Amino acid sequence: MRIAILDDYTSDAEKLADWSKLSNEVEVIFFHEHFFDKQNMIQILKDFDILAVMRERTIIDREVLKSLPKLKFIVTSGMANAAIDIHTAHELKIIVSGTESSGISTTEQTWALILGLTHRIVPEHNNIFQNKWQQGLARELYGKNLGLIGLGRIGLQVANIGKAFGMNILAWSQNLDQSFTESQGVTYVSSKNELCKISDILSLHVRLSERTENLINSTELLAMKKDAYLINTSRGQIVNEAALIYALEKKIIAGAGLDVFNKEPLPLESPLIKLDNLLLSPHLGYGTIELMKKFYSQILEDIEAFLNEKPIRLII
Repeated sequence: MRIAILDDYTSDAEKLADWSKLSNEVEVIFFHEHFFDKQNMIQILKDFDILAVMRERTIIDREVLKSLPKLKFIVTSGMANAAIDIHTAHELKIIVSGTESSGISTTEQTWALILGLTHRIVPEHNNIFQNKWQQGLARELYGKNLGLIGLGRIGLQVANIGKAFGMNILAWSQNLDQSFTESQGVTYVSSKNELCKISDILSLHVRLSERTENLINSTELLAMKKDAYLINTSRGQIVNEAALIYALEKKIIAGAGLDVFNKEPLPLESPLIKLDNLLLSPHLGYGTIELMKKFYSQILEDIEAFLNEKPIRLII
């Protein structure tokens, strides 16, 4: 029995769970580098029985699933993974399990980006090393409008921190209703376009789906204030990347903070890297010691349960 632990970028998976609990007949291989070439990945993984994947780092589509004849079980961090073709997995009798998650790290990353942008942390840090002092002014959050697209678990956490800063919290989403929004002490906005118009900071907190792909496009970006910031710690595909690049190049908005991208890891040739009104982080919204420990310990639990023919935390 061979288990592949994929996309262990920081080489922490081996020490964050007690893999010695598994039988000596089980071989666990840790892959630290991302598979950029699908056919190469298929060739390497064709003899593995179990795949452990970290969020949507690796695309496990129909072609991949049908090319891995020994694959019996996939375990992913979180209880949803848009990169796995669940329908095909079930069709091929491949069991899929997940883990519990937490929005805390994503919430904290959202605020790291907001504060980093509004207080010019990175450019001023770099200026100090060039013997430059106070090259620009920061912007206060107090009294500003924080617009949230999505008011689920993470959206509410972000909202509560915004209240502590004295911000006006506003929200809209396709499923949001006024009574729930106002019960949370948040102002309900009836349309996406209106929220874009009035927000000083617009932060995205919805799941990626057919309905939310390209939810923020040129129309929404053109509606935003010239001095507004866009924050995305959800999924890259929620924002039309080409439209965002244009808006940033033409200074249609003041800037953006991105933790997620259409293609991850972000290629060095990406036009995003050349822009100076962006704050980028490499999908750190779930990259904390605490959350990774939970992920890998529960991935191990899921594998043990599968090997004992009593799978848990099934994704259907």
